[in-house]
Amino acid sequence: MSDYETTPPALTAPAMRRRRQALIAAGAALALLLAGAAALWLDMASGAPPSASGPVAPGWASSAGRADLIEVITAGDQFIMQRTDAGWVMPSRGGHPVRPERIAALDEALGGLSFARALTRDPARFARLGVDDPLEGGAGVRLSVLDEDGRTLVSLIAGERRGEDGLYLRPSGAARAFAVRGVLPDLADPGRWLGLDFWDHDPAVMAEASIQPETGPAYGLKRSGPAERHHALTAPEGWRLITAGAGNGVANASARLRFRDVRPEQDLTGAFTARHAASTFDGLAWRFDFLAEGEARWARIEVRALDPEGEARAEALNARTRGWAFLVSPDAYERLTRPLAELAEPAGD
Repeated sequence: MSDYETTPPALTAPAMRRRRQALIAAGAALALLLAGAAALWLDMASGAPPSASGPVAPGWASSAGRADLIEVITAGDQFIMQRTDAGWVMPSRGGHPVRPERIAALDEALGGLSFARALTRDPARFARLGVDDPLEGGAGVRLSVLDEDGRTLVSLIAGERRGEDGLYLRPSGAARAFAVRGVLPDLADPGRWLGLDFWDHDPAVMAEASIQPETGPAYGLKRSGPAERHHALTAPEGWRLITAGAGNGVANASARLRFRDVRPEQDLTGAFTARHAASTFDGLAWRFDFLAEGEARWARIEVRALDPEGEARAEALNARTRGWAFLVSPDAYERLTRPLAELAEPAGD
């Protein structure tokens, strides 16, 4: 035997325990590695991002200019927005223009979304995050952006917000939900895209109103000046307001409205039901003619200037309303066309 050959010493009991623990730890690490690799493969196979970092819409800055169609699907609605030479429009609303600032806000939001944390792969839990597919009756909002050749640039299901600067989402077809940094604008409301909240006047400048309700006589209300607190009843004769301020709600009802929908005026086939006309102390006058389409009430709107200072504002409003009819909510319609008997009584009673 050479001087360099020796017999290895037998392992002591503590050493054997350490060796077994090391082997167990190595085996556990290998199992975790294999499980992670399997999960990664499943995520990649299902189309979900392979990690919880990076942008939700990679390369959006360079691909946004190719966007040609935006589709929004909820459990109760579906609409598209199409790019045209004149800008974005909504075909299902007769080609009504989509507000360019809304498109810009979506562009900015998509560019700013980034994955923060990978969440559940359990479809039963998607509803808790709001990322269940609306095509299957879920509460999520499916957003898809396509180019002119029909290629998908972005497709995702937006869920609940998680605070002020984040939300939950799931890439369409993916098996996993994610928490992301950044938020999306309200996608599901067509009226927001169409800018149907444009009718906004200060109630303090409302001067006169003339109402033809569905039932009962027409009547008029008027304030003598901005300092006057209440609108007085000017017509018909022989009636008096129940209280001094009983007419204020009706007289101010057309100052601020958020319309619920829009369609081409020529598409309306219903009969005239009521009218609300009003004027302001700062030089504007308008008239709402209401037509019935089933239980819905649609308004045709005309605006005119009462003095030269109001001409630019009147033209701007007419540019938004000319050729279109606007849906008002039942509550708004009731305030705008309230029958005289609900705010006044015959003077002889």
